[in-house]
Amino acid sequence: MGNSRKYIPRTSSSVEIDLRSRLYPAEPLSTSTRLHPRQINVATRQPNSRAVNQRYPFPENHIGGSSTQPWVHNCLVTVREGRNTYQYMVFFKRHCLLKSNQTLSALVGKPSRLCSDAVVMRIGVKAAYVNMRDRDTILADWLMKKFCRKNIFTRSCLPTQLTFTKSH
Repeated sequence: MGNSRKYIPRTSSSVEIDLRSRLYPAEPLSTSTRLHPRQINVATRQPNSRAVNQRYPFPENHIGGSSTQPWVHNCLVTVREGRNTYQYMVFFKRHCLLKSNQTLSALVGKPSRLCSDAVVMRIGVKAAYVNMRDRDTILADWLMKKFCRKNIFTRSCLPTQLTFTKSH
């Protein structure tokens, strides 16, 4: 599984916007920084101001290890909670030379097999990618725990879609 996004080139009519997303850094940014997920703004591009369903995000700007592996993987994750359904896109790298994600290890409570930073973005109903809201950060943390416990990082072929059901 590679990158399933459709690239949108910069043109005179293209529009770039920043969207709130969730970053799970593999390492703390400094020695005084705690290991926890944090909110970031991910740049996205759409062909024009009306084409909100054709947004192309650039999570690579926040995921390290570009000299080891220049591309990112993405996986669509659906979370079902009661009658509500939420969709998120998880972006990450997968290479044996990248460091294990310490933030996810702390979140899960055991060593993470994901060896890179990870970015979670919310998929909208009417727009391809939308800003994360307060509740989305809670669900993103929950789905990343499930995502890491799935042990999908030991397989040679990664899934493009996963579904998790959250009970109240």
